[in-house]
Amino acid sequence: MKVTFYFVRHGETLFNRKGRIQGVCDSPLTGNGIKQAEKAGEALKEIYFDRAYVSPSERAMDTAELILNGRKTEAVITDGLHEFDFGRFEGTRFTSHPDEIRRCFDLRDFSSVEGETEADAAARIRETLDRITARCEDGDRVLIVSHGMLEMIAAKSLMGVDLNEVQKKKTASGKDVIPNGGIMVFTWEDGVYTLVSAPAEPGKFKAPEEDKTVHFVYVRHGETSFNMWNRMQGACDSPLTSHGIAQAKMAADALRHIHFDRIYTSTSKRTRDTAEMIAAPHHIRPILEKGLKEVSFGDFDGIVRDSWQKEIGRRHETETWGDVGGEDKEEVRERIFATMNKIITRAKNDETILLVSHGTYYLNMLEELFGMNRKTYFENAMKEGRQAMPNGGIFEFDYVNGKYEIITPMTSPEDFDIRKGNK
Repeated sequence: MKVTFYFVRHGETLFNRKGRIQGVCDSPLTGNGIKQAEKAGEALKEIYFDRAYVSPSERAMDTAELILNGRKTEAVITDGLHEFDFGRFEGTRFTSHPDEIRRCFDLRDFSSVEGETEADAAARIRETLDRITARCEDGDRVLIVSHGMLEMIAAKSLMGVDLNEVQKKKTASGKDVIPNGGIMVFTWEDGVYTLVSAPAEPGKFKAPEEDKTVHFVYVRHGETSFNMWNRMQGACDSPLTSHGIAQAKMAADALRHIHFDRIYTSTSKRTRDTAEMIAAPHHIRPILEKGLKEVSFGDFDGIVRDSWQKEIGRRHETETWGDVGGEDKEEVRERIFATMNKIITRAKNDETILLVSHGTYYLNMLEELFGMNRKTYFENAMKEGRQAMPNGGIFEFDYVNGKYEIITPMTSPEDFDIRKGNK
């Protein structure tokens, strides 16, 4: 089992700015500290956190709140993540008792002033992180918001970092060993902690590249009233017909033996109902995702196709609907990439994701993700004797380290089940 940790030091505080020793005592974030925390959040925006843990100090809690702003993940306050205890030197200026303070810092031993020793803190951080990993699942990404001294001791005691050497290099360059808002990445794998990237300021942080394969199954909703009546159906909605319900159930049956880690559905009721039927045997609640909604046809939504066949065909060729209050190709492209990026960011390596969406959205995905010409796709489907995008149709593709690969184009649930051997 492998867990990846993102360890962030809190933003600058009043005591940091005034040169006072700050461990278990606390002081608020400065305006600069707030900006540093926000920058850390920006640097980590592409990372999905399965879990988050934070020191009980308010400076760390405020930093965590700024990093997690807009996310559903909530930070768990964890006593074991509190800063090193500097004993009677808490709140003291670094310029007071300089010789004694320097000696304590060099030894990382404040027991002479009723504080902690390095061994105390090392045991505490190991016990705390071991307790966290015991709650994790394979592939979890964990945010830790804590403190500088504790981070240094964790790097030394858990990952074998030579702190003396690091301090020499940082001092020579005039930089902090652990910058406020700085981000360090390390992993835990089968009991072993390994440093991935040393603490870096948010503006200089680069997330380590992650090899990731995600398997996707895409299902078009079952037939609807508007499909049956040959009406345009994009952002507008209409209910599944009895035949559409049967198609959704056939798709569910064809996919019954596939393990899905997550299921996403467009927010339209026709896709929600389809997704619910497919999800039922898997005991997974579908996640509503507006980014999977059908292309908006604007004023053309709801009209009977027969009356505007040539005009609709022309607009579909270029996906131009903006001048009639709908979406244009560029808007759809941006929505597809933003949605897929969000879903892939959350996914772990080798997960299988079900997407329940729409027909024209599928055609746009083929063009944008796979570079497939729409006209060529329809011609190939005709040659192969299959429908290009049947209601309840199933499409498989993979995401592999930044690239998308088609496994099988969309096929009807019946044909998909036969192809899979009806296992």
